[in-house]
Amino acid sequence: MSMKMEFPDEYVNILKSYAESNHTTVETVLADTLEFLELKNEAFQHYKVVVEGPKDYLNDAEELNAAAVRQLYMDLFGEDTVGDEIHCYYDPDKSDFLYLDICYDAEVPLWNVIEMFQNKIPGMELSGEVLSLFYVHNRFDGHHDDLVATQEWLDTDPDDRNTTAGYYESIFDDREQEEFLDDAFYDDDTDGEED
Repeated sequence: MSMKMEFPDEYVNILKSYAESNHTTVETVLADTLEFLELKNEAFQHYKVVVEGPKDYLNDAEELNAAAVRQLYMDLFGEDTVGDEIHCYYDPDKSDFLYLDICYDAEVPLWNVIEMFQNKIPGMELSGEVLSLFYVHNRFDGHHDDLVATQEWLDTDPDDRNTTAGYYESIFDDREQEEFLDDAFYDDDTDGEED
């Protein structure tokens, strides 16, 4: 059974404008936003990230080789946080999708991870305690199953030649890290409380 949703014209225009500026579709924007609203107050220690067209988000990307692109994305999601181990796979000769597998040393709020990458809301898929984020142009073009299959393949049979891995130290000492994580949830925890 399918359901048709009607939106006021001004909302449709906003959605279309956002979709165009982010090189995506209105349907993808709606799906991504609904998933985000469901998970926005959650935190996870293990994230997997897929980025379609990773060079599109980088300056002077034409001059960068695959290894440099992998390193830039690892730095983007790995630096200035609680400490983490990252594996990044990208082989543009096979496909224009970059894959990150990130294990943080402590749970990191979803808000913080989204802020690391242009405040862009991705598609989300929760499997157990692992949250996958999909920065793709069209969630409904039939490629989703292929992306998940590639993630699973990298888990079991990593391509060392096209993978870069590294560990990033925490920028906090233990007390600062605890305060950082508490602060990340402070506003949400106090919503609705009365004096």
